[in-house]
Amino acid sequence: MSNQSGILANQALLDELNKDLANAGVVTARISSDSTAVELDRTYATVEDCVKALSDEPLYIFYHAPATAEYQFISYVPDTSAVRSKMLYASTKNTLVRQIGTNSIGKQLLITEASELADFANNLANDNGTDNDALTESERSAREIDATQKREFYSTYNSISGRQLVSQTGGGPNVLQFDVKMSDNVKQLLKETNVVAFKIDLSNEDISVLNKENISNPEDLKLSSEHPTYTLYRNNELYYFIYSCPSGSKVKERMLYASNKSGFIKHLNEKEGIEFSNVIEIGDADELELSLISSGTTQQLQSEASKSDSNSTRKFNRPRGPGGRKR
Repeated sequence: MSNQSGILANQALLDELNKDLANAGVVTARISSDSTAVELDRTYATVEDCVKALSDEPLYIFYHAPATAEYQFISYVPDTSAVRSKMLYASTKNTLVRQIGTNSIGKQLLITEASELADFANNLANDNGTDNDALTESERSAREIDATQKREFYSTYNSISGRQLVSQTGGGPNVLQFDVKMSDNVKQLLKETNVVAFKIDLSNEDISVLNKENISNPEDLKLSSEHPTYTLYRNNELYYFIYSCPSGSKVKERMLYASNKSGFIKHLNEKEGIEFSNVIEIGDADELELSLISSGTTQQLQSEASKSDSNSTRKFNRPRGPGGRKR
């Protein structure tokens, strides 16, 4: 498992992204050949022009949709890309987004084919009025997964913070759909071994232990690359919950794990007495930022948070809205 690469955008890319955005447009960027910076590649007036120009080389794509003042961030990494390139673009993505500023980024997407960029732009334009019957099966599945994950975010926030929130999707509260199969108390188990990974076992209709181990450092944490998992990690006195969903996971697996995540967290909180210092959701294992699980005490966690706040200097100004209006 790797940490973030630390590769940053160069000034030319930042300047281009910092321009006033009165019209729609696309900016593409690539990691330099010496892997020292994310460089400006090209700009396009339309998504269609960008789609036609895409090749087998990975790119970061910043798409500014009409009448918006933020970029949609797309990682374009074709299946035919070299393994090293895939890992490099995955480990640089979060650093790049943080440098630009998450409040300047709308949706984030990983695509492997040029046609997916066109589909994404069309769906984005029709978000407020698309008839679900007109969507393909894969598009409907993708929307259902996205909606489920959004519901899970608010439900998870509710269970951890104790704040009563109204579901933003109008649905009822999420519940755990499976029994938790455990012969021992989870908290006691985490005292004996500081990493416990869980899986959903469809054949037995339960959530059971996949594996457990003791590790000395966060860098030693291993996550499955074959299917989603819920992993509990105890770093000294603090507990962390990691939901990982690898890119090759089946749609059914994604939906099951996403829809049961907050219920499982609530079970661990209420039945096992485990309070999580951080709940982390990632795709592939190399997306895990080790700094999120590196603190072992409350004091370290607070110190890390203070340090992060003091170091978060903005290098990117939020783009102006259409017509040059400042937001």
